[in-house]
Amino acid sequence: MKTHAVEVLKEGNRVSGVMAEDNSDEEMRVNSKVVIIGAGGFGDNPKMIKKYTNHEYGKNMFPIKVPGMLGEGIQMAWAAGAAKGEMIMQLISSLPPPFNGRGGAREELAAFRQPNLMVNLQGGRFLDEEVLANTTFTGNAIFEQKDSCGFIIFDGDTKRDYEKNGMHFCDEAFNEDIDATIQAVLDEGCDCIYVADSLEELAEKTGIAFNGLKETVDDYNKACEIGRDDVMNKRPEYLRPIKNPEFYAGKHVPSAYGSLGGIKINHKTEVLDKNFDIIPGLFGVGTDANSIHGESYVYVLPGGTMAFALNSGRIAGENAAEYVK
Repeated sequence: MKTHAVEVLKEGNRVSGVMAEDNSDEEMRVNSKVVIIGAGGFGDNPKMIKKYTNHEYGKNMFPIKVPGMLGEGIQMAWAAGAAKGEMIMQLISSLPPPFNGRGGAREELAAFRQPNLMVNLQGGRFLDEEVLANTTFTGNAIFEQKDSCGFIIFDGDTKRDYEKNGMHFCDEAFNEDIDATIQAVLDEGCDCIYVADSLEELAEKTGIAFNGLKETVDDYNKACEIGRDDVMNKRPEYLRPIKNPEFYAGKHVPSAYGSLGGIKINHKTEVLDKNFDIIPGLFGVGTDANSIHGESYVYVLPGGTMAFALNSGRIAGENAAEYVK
C-alpha cells in the first residue's frame, strides 16, 4: 500500500519488472515477467493536456480533473519504448469551474442545459439545441466557436413554465425554484450565469454582440410563432420564444471527464514500439490505451470507457498469463 511504480525495467527488449517507491521515498525493485499499465490517463495534468491535445486547461478546456490522473503510467510506457497512441480529451460541455459539475451530473442549474436558444459571442446560432442532451456533440460545437464558448438563453415565461411544469431534459420529473438556485450560485461567485431586464443588458453582461443577438432572437421568435425552425430544424416542442423579462443566459465551455489514449497497443493489449513491434511482457489497458473513440467520447453509449477498461483488463490478463507460460 502507498507504493507506486516509477519505472518499467527491461533486460534487453523484454520487461523484467518495475522500480517503485513507498511513502517514505524508499526505492524497491519488483521482479516480474509482465507489467500491465492502467493508471487512468492525464486528465489532471494541464501540461500534458496542452502538449498532446488541441486544448489548454483554463483557456479552452475546463475538465473535471479527477485527482491523481497525472499520466505517469503513459510516461513510464514511453520511457520503456512504447509508441505514442492517439491522445484526446473525453470532451463534454459544462459551465466553467467550480460549477462544471452543475448542469451536468447534478440537477442544480438544470434550466441552463435545456434545448433553448444557444448563441456564440457573435450572437449567432451554431447547433440544433436538441443535441444539448448529448454533451459530447455540444462540446465539439462549442470548442469551434470564438473563445470556445456558447450561451443558453431563455426568458421569464420559460423560467416560470419550467418551475410549474418541469423541464425537457431531466432523468425524472424535476422542479426547482430557479431564482433561488441562481441567487445561491451567484452568491458563491459564479460568473457564468447572467440575469438581465433587457436583451441589451444581457448582451452587455455576457459580451455577446448585441446586433447579432437581436437579429437572431427576432428570427428565432418568428420560428417559434410559426412552429418551424428553418435554420436548425429543431423540433417544434422545443421552440420557446424569448420576449418577456427577465432574460437569462448560461455560459457553456468545453469540459472533459478525463483523457483517452497515450499508449499504442495491439488487439491483445500488447504495447507496441514505434516500429509496431511488440515490447515483450508490457501491456497497456484502460484509459491509458483507449484510442477507439476517435476525437469524441461516445456519449450516446454511456459507460463506454468503463467497458473498455474492464475488457482490456481481461484481455491483458489472459494474454499476460499465456506469455508467462
